[in-house]
Amino acid sequence: MDLQEGVYRAMEFAKGSLGDTRIRDLRLEEIDSTTVEGTEAWLITLSSEFPPNPMRIPGLGRRPLIGAELDRDYKVFAVSKDTGEVLSMKMRLFEAA
Repeated sequence: MDLQEGVYRAMEFAKGSLGDTRIRDLRLEEIDSTTVEGTEAWLITLSSEFPPNPMRIPGLGRRPLIGAELDRDYKVFAVSKDTGEVLSMKMRLFEAA
């Protein structure tokens, strides 16, 4: 499976598992190649807008992050290069500036 198909699979998995309100303005952020438990895989980072939350005050108590926008949610998807199966979905954490 090529890289473009891997990105497509990650995006479709995000849409199917997270739902419309959690994938607003879905963006491709990073791509890497790795091995996950002996399986060659693409690590694909996607970001989306945080869902609207009337209780959240923008910027309150949040420090700038290195390499990230504050109002976006970042997830890393491991996609098998052989089968296209999404092997995992994890939160992408950033270091505070």
